[in-house]
Amino acid sequence: MQLLDIAHWSLICALKDRETLSAAAASLGITQSAATQRLREAERRLGVALARKTGRSLELTEAGRTVATAGQATLPVLRLAESDAIWHGKRNARQLTLALGLFDPARLSMRVITECQEALPDVSVQWARVPNEHMVAAVAGGSADLAFIPGAPANPDVPRRLAVRDRLVAVFAEGNGPPAGATVTTHHFAGKTFLTYGLRPEPGWEYDLFFERGKSFPGEAVKIESTELICQMVARGMGASILPSACVEASAFSSHIDIAEFGSDKIRFDWFVIHTRSTPDAAIEAIRRAIVPLPEMDVSS
Repeated sequence: MQLLDIAHWSLICALKDRETLSAAAASLGITQSAATQRLREAERRLGVALARKTGRSLELTEAGRTVATAGQATLPVLRLAESDAIWHGKRNARQLTLALGLFDPARLSMRVITECQEALPDVSVQWARVPNEHMVAAVAGGSADLAFIPGAPANPDVPRRLAVRDRLVAVFAEGNGPPAGATVTTHHFAGKTFLTYGLRPEPGWEYDLFFERGKSFPGEAVKIESTELICQMVARGMGASILPSACVEASAFSSHIDIAEFGSDKIRFDWFVIHTRSTPDAAIEAIRRAIVPLPEMDVSS
């Protein structure tokens, strides 16, 4: 059973910092008489002395120092929890959290928000930045309600819905890519910095299927964990990349980028919407609608 109230803990912490009862009382906005009564009550409840007078100061006993040390570590956490509780209680009770990873073209994100708001006008929509490797865990753990990811999640317990079939494309600065209609080859990346959102080789993607497991990989590769930033850097001539078509087509910099295809050996994959079991169906369909309008993409039902 807890013997002391927050008021007692606060006073003892203040005594440790201020060393006099009058100063401790002033810091808490109470009278010295009230502080005296509070200290006596704390000592009565614990059955031990918490402070002793030394001259004009009030010195904490060993028991008092124990309480003060624990209080100084705990009270800030409790106050923060109170503030968070007030915030969560006053915000819109109906809220939808969308996890945003490194696949972050601004126009696509805006379409997702708009579609969700139109489908659920009484629900507040917010984005939460989540590392890509934690997207599935964020939805599974309930810290996010929805996310769209390339490829099916490995966790079979996470609800998912097939959104659309996409493909990888090579992207170069305007005028620096292969001639229009030409198929991209590894030679087109020679001498260029390769901008990639992941340096870890993944089977079934460009490292495996295009660069032949590193046999013809570009000499310099730089990790940029944002497809939109990659598109901006490519548009400025800072390198070349291979990205999902959805991210390139929806990028604010798409008009300054040359897109090259992989010919008959296109690297195709599916986008999935993953969600919690309590996520409204209208929100799931809203994300699908936001992704589907992208050019040259196959809609899957």
